[in-house]
Amino acid sequence: MSRAGQVSRFKVVEADVDKLREHYAQTLKPVRVDALHKGTSISVEDTHFLTGDFDIWSGVCRSGMEVSFQEPPDAFAIYLPLGGAMELTAHGRDFTSTPSSLIAMDLSEARMLRLHEQRSHIGIAFSRKAVVRQLSDLLETPIIHDLDLAAECDMRSQGGAKLAAFGQLLWDTLASGPAENISARSTEYFFRTIMVAMLESVPHRYSQLLERPVSPAMPRQVKRAIDYMVANISNPIGVEDIAQSAGVGVRALQVAFQQFKDTTPLNYLRQLRLESVRRQLIAVEHEAVSISDVARSCGFTHMGRFSLLYRETFGEMPTETLRLPRFDK
Repeated sequence: MSRAGQVSRFKVVEADVDKLREHYAQTLKPVRVDALHKGTSISVEDTHFLTGDFDIWSGVCRSGMEVSFQEPPDAFAIYLPLGGAMELTAHGRDFTSTPSSLIAMDLSEARMLRLHEQRSHIGIAFSRKAVVRQLSDLLETPIIHDLDLAAECDMRSQGGAKLAAFGQLLWDTLASGPAENISARSTEYFFRTIMVAMLESVPHRYSQLLERPVSPAMPRQVKRAIDYMVANISNPIGVEDIAQSAGVGVRALQVAFQQFKDTTPLNYLRQLRLESVRRQLIAVEHEAVSISDVARSCGFTHMGRFSLLYRETFGEMPTETLRLPRFDK
């Protein structure tokens, strides 16, 4: 993988199965690669650029193949079609990309890619931390839940057309010139522009929040206070501790939170803790987990009060959240 501040380029031409596996391991994650039809060979051309938290690649699969993820990438991706069809299995669903539809996806839930004959596309990937950081900056609040971003988009829609145009322009810029002329800094800014366009165009858990009118810039002391809350979510902290970490008095902090978050600092902290509990309960793979232990790890000490707050906030008891259906890992 490339280091920040560099743009690395990988290329395969007429790759066999072993070479393809090596290429995927180098640019994405270890995978299993199989021909789409038994007894046939695989014919693929692919060029891949990496820089920091971002990747872009393009190529053509002439023969058709299936790619099974042994370890799904912890990243989000957009597949912009150039020709042919591709199917992607993720989130317990099958998604299809044709020349008129793109796929945007949280790849951590991806299980299999099926590329049909003469499939070609531009793929763009963003690391999870980059996407979460960008969305947090846009919303000016910590991102607690998974984004639940997985959709097919019509290329003729405004959002689909914008993503396609941005992706094609970035690809043309990287692929047309010599590597020594590529600016890593401007390339990363371009990736971030496409990432923002994805967050604005593709439905996800936080889409409605992004559609709210833009509020005035959040004061630095509020940002410092929120960072302190997140870092100390399991510790017994009070409003005096939060104000001290933010470098302001208690009254000034309360006024700032009321103005910019429409709540008090302690109510905001409580919401962060409740959402952290819910995220952990949803993430566990079985019900044999102590809800009390999870709640205490997020700063709650009175279990009866915690259960009431949880039900008031999410409309269900913690035990009901624990029984929610889960996709197979």
